[in-house]
Amino acid sequence: MRAVQIHSFNGPESLRIATVSEPHAAPGEVVIKVAFCGVNPVDRSQTTGRWQWLPLPHIPGSEIAGTIVELGTGVSGLRIGQPVAAAFRIFCGRCSACLEGADEACDADPHSTEAPIMIGLPDNGGYAEYVAIPAANAIPLPDGMSLTDACVATLDGVTAWHEIERARLRTGERVLVTGATGGLGTFFIQMAYQRGATVYAFTGKPEMVGKLRELGAQEVIVRGQENLPDRILQLTQGQGVNVVLDSLGGTMIPTALACLARRGRLVYCGILTGATTEINLAPFYTKQLELIGSTGGSRRDLQQVLNAIAHKEITTNIWQQYGLEEASTAMQGLNDSTRFGKIILSIS
Repeated sequence: MRAVQIHSFNGPESLRIATVSEPHAAPGEVVIKVAFCGVNPVDRSQTTGRWQWLPLPHIPGSEIAGTIVELGTGVSGLRIGQPVAAAFRIFCGRCSACLEGADEACDADPHSTEAPIMIGLPDNGGYAEYVAIPAANAIPLPDGMSLTDACVATLDGVTAWHEIERARLRTGERVLVTGATGGLGTFFIQMAYQRGATVYAFTGKPEMVGKLRELGAQEVIVRGQENLPDRILQLTQGQGVNVVLDSLGGTMIPTALACLARRGRLVYCGILTGATTEINLAPFYTKQLELIGSTGGSRRDLQQVLNAIAHKEITTNIWQQYGLEEASTAMQGLNDSTRFGKIILSIS
């Protein structure tokens, strides 16, 4: 089969098309013919050597949608020819978190600063025509749902859904979304709006203001044109927002905290602007603020996102679609200043 492999830790340019053996389903696994695979900053981090222990050559890709072509022994409830989305987090199914339905918090995942356990890390992923995954991670699609929509839901959709659950978002609350034009940001805006929140979006792309309003943002603050905390306080009559939904981490955190109202919650799921930051602790007890981490999402979260998309409650936003042989270009597109939404690979 054709696959894209990382051959060295020299960035996206190290990606190469190769012909490799097709995988076969071990007991408890299925093989998926991959139709689409999303392109994610985690994939890019693999190419730049963030995890030096990763064996090379390696096939990245954790955002997979396709069709089952092989069932391993012991697999039930699935069938060959069935379209599925892959829940990207690997879990044991036996620990207390898994038994509670919180498989994103599985005890088998060390949740270290190095890497989560997920499809495509450390095992081979979906930048290939076929991939073997645990059968428990194969989530059947609602009737009539497209494989492109399913691909976008598998990581960005489920991560956004889970983060909003972690935020305990309530109807009538005020929400700030950072990184608003990315795959996560476009979901955050829609999901918060659907739950009855007033949504403010923060972006560095002034040309995208209209699109963000179409998704549900009441106001859009543009980086470099306005001071974010000052503008938020102005829009909220000096109160601030109840929730910040952040995917940037690092240098964004102090600014986001300054936007919070009393008893506000800042929820973050990424460290794109750095893994460390310096913050003033005083507001945490004077205003009773909360800083909440969120990681991925459960299979239950994924099923809810798939259903919401299938019922047209939220929409996917695909910026560009590339062929497998264009994986390097696709990955470099993550930094494109004109990007609005998701980048996906069309594989088979």
